Parts: sequence; structure tokens; C-alpha cells
Amino acid sequence: MTRRAPSRVVILSDFAKVRGGASKLAVLQAALIARQGIPVTFFCGDDGDQMPLGIELISMGGQSLLDQGGLSAAASGLWNQKVQKRLAAWVKRNDCPDTLYHVHGYHQTLSPSLLWPLKPVRGRVVMHAHDYFLSCPNGAFFDFRKQNTCPRVAMSASCILHNCDKRSYGQKLWRVSRQALQNQARRKLLPDVTTLLIHPGMERLLFPNGTPGPVIAIANPSEPLLPQPVTSQLNSEFLYVGDIHAYKGVFVLAEAGRQAGVKVRFVGDGQDLIQLRASFPEHQFDGWQDRAGLQHAMSDARMLVAPTLGPEPFGLAPVEALLCGVPVLASDSLLLSQDIRSQHMGASYLAGDRDALATAMLEFSRDDATIGKMAGNAIRGGREISLTPDNWCAELLKLYGKILRGQNEPRRALDDYSRAVS
Repeated sequence: MTRRAPSRVVILSDFAKVRGGASKLAVLQAALIARQGIPVTFFCGDDGDQMPLGIELISMGGQSLLDQGGLSAAASGLWNQKVQKRLAAWVKRNDCPDTLYHVHGYHQTLSPSLLWPLKPVRGRVVMHAHDYFLSCPNGAFFDFRKQNTCPRVAMSASCILHNCDKRSYGQKLWRVSRQALQNQARRKLLPDVTTLLIHPGMERLLFPNGTPGPVIAIANPSEPLLPQPVTSQLNSEFLYVGDIHAYKGVFVLAEAGRQAGVKVRFVGDGQDLIQLRASFPEHQFDGWQDRAGLQHAMSDARMLVAPTLGPEPFGLAPVEALLCGVPVLASDSLLLSQDIRSQHMGASYLAGDRDALATAMLEFSRDDATIGKMAGNAIRGGREISLTPDNWCAELLKLYGKILRGQNEPRRALDDYSRAVS
């Protein structure tokens, strides 16, 4: 059967300016879909950005919740009436049977009010789960107070009564209120809406009682940072790339490096950078870097360390490292760690275990032969856990075609993920 292409794809995202992984993928998707000759509407909560030809931009001109005043953020973050009315009006004027709606995020500027105008078109909605906000009030299944993965069922009494928020219990209760409004709206959409996961391991956390509708996992797109693989066994640096925040495990990594006598190079910015730099002056801190800076850091790397403490679904930096022939040492909280370990592209350790991490770093700092073997496996296997941008676009269009033909039946995310990346 020939593929049925959408007549238009409507991308809904908190940001049209890149401010993180979700917005980066939303902007990339818009460009890739438009390049296929399919009209794209980009509905965003911020003040937008310049878009390529073929993309209609609808901007709400808002700020992220962290940039707003307290009362304004509290009100608009729970329910943004302006967003609801504007999207409802657009759907009423422009929707047709072959229009697809792809939601990338609505927790920063758009709010759960975005969901209600999608009810009439719910059979043509794709909900992209970049994180765990579809179920968890803080979006991470992570206890920021205890600095470990949260075992509680999202929105249970145990969850609501426990303060896991990085700021305050009052903030936690606000998040619970927002989650309740979101869940109410989603119940009106389910089971018709399709949920797209970025890793199949997310399914058990998001849907512990079974999938509510069609669920598919499609790996994120990535490209090598460097034109040629790194000869990582000849390098000495252990590299971290990402947000400098405690829940990412940066303090555990810095302590492990000190214990092992191994210098760590930190590339990135974040709220804990000043404290981390002051506490561990023996390490190198490059701050935020553009692509050229990342390329330079990666070319000097022996291993990339991904020490996240919570169940992070996908890490762009680890995948980019693998594609460059740099092995990855990851905590077992990173969902990709199982893929990395099983294909011998690196190693893993118990999340938060400083001693285990220090032991591994010391061992790999001395073992050139093992690093060389892992590097060879990484070059071959890195592409098996991610897609090229063009292949990612093709998988999205394939999914849209199934939805439009009414063939998008509930299925196991793992099966589809395996086919998509093979």
C-alpha cells in the first residue's frame, strides 16, 4: 500500500528558539518535513524565531515559567486561556482530514490548556515524550531531595505527600495541580492519541498499568561531531558534556575523578557550575561551548562519562561520542546504558556509586587495549541506537501514514524501536 502523506503537519512546542533537546528536535523536524514539500505550521509559546520557507509560525510571545513573575507563572503555567483560544480557532479554520498534530512540549509556556483544542482531532495527534512529564509531576521520576530515582507511583497519595521538588513543597503541590489538569485533559484524548517514546525503556515508567493507546519508540536523530573517528586509546581525558546540575551526577563524577586521580573535563553550564568548580579545582571547566568547542573537546576524549542519577531516557552527548569512536562510561540510570553495555561500546556502573565509578575510571585510564576495542565497537554500533536526521524524518512520515490510514494499532514500543534503528 502506498504511503499516505499528511497535507499539513502542525508542530506544537513550548519554544521555537532552541532551549533544550525537545525544542531542538521540534525545530529540526519542522525543517525536515518542510523539505519534503509538506506544509508545516509551528505553534509555539515563545516569541518565535525565523523559520525556513514552507513553515507557518504562530507565536504566542510568552516567556518560560522560570522567566516570569511568580503569580503570572503560577496562573499561566496551570492553564493558559490565550493558548487554548488561539489553537482552537486555528483548528476550526484550517483542519482537514489529512492534518497531523505533533506535540513536543507544553510545560514551559503553553500549559495543559493546549490539549483541549486537540480533542476533535485526537485520532491524528502524536504526543512526543521527551521526558516523563506525561505522568510525573516533576518530569523526571527523580527525588531531588534524596538525589535518587523515585520509586513512587506518579500522582498516588505517596507521591503527592512526598516532597521531591528541587525548590519547595509548595512548588511540588503546584506541579501536582498542573499534572491533575493535564491528566484530566489527556483522558479526553486517550486512547486515540499516539505516544512516541525516545527509548522503549520509558514505557514501564510512563505506563505502569499498561499502555493507554498506540505507543511507538523512535530513536532520536544524531550526527557525528567529527568527520573522522577519534583514536581514543591514545587520549587521556575523561569528558562530561551536558547540564552542570547535581541530578546529572556531576558531583559524583568529580569526586570519583579525585578519588581515582583522574582529571575530568566538564563542558557545559548550569546552576551548580560555580559550586562544582570551587569544590574541585583540579578538574577542567570549559563552560558552554559551541559546536567547534564540542568538536575540540571530543577529539581529546578517551571516554565520555554519563553519570546521571535519574532515569534519563536518552543522552545526545553519549550518542555523539559513540559516533565519534569515543567509548561511554554510563550510570545504569541512563536508559541507553544497557544498549551501550550489551554492544561493548563502553561500560556501566550503579548510579550514584562513587567508588564503583572511581574504580572504573582508574581501570580504563590504564587499559588502552580495552578502550581501543570499545572504540571500534562504538563506531560500528553507535548508529544502531540512533538515527540519521533523514531516517528519523522517514520514520515520522511512516508513522503519520499509518495514523492516516487508521492502521496505528496499540503495540509494544520495543518491537517498533528495534525495527526503526535496524
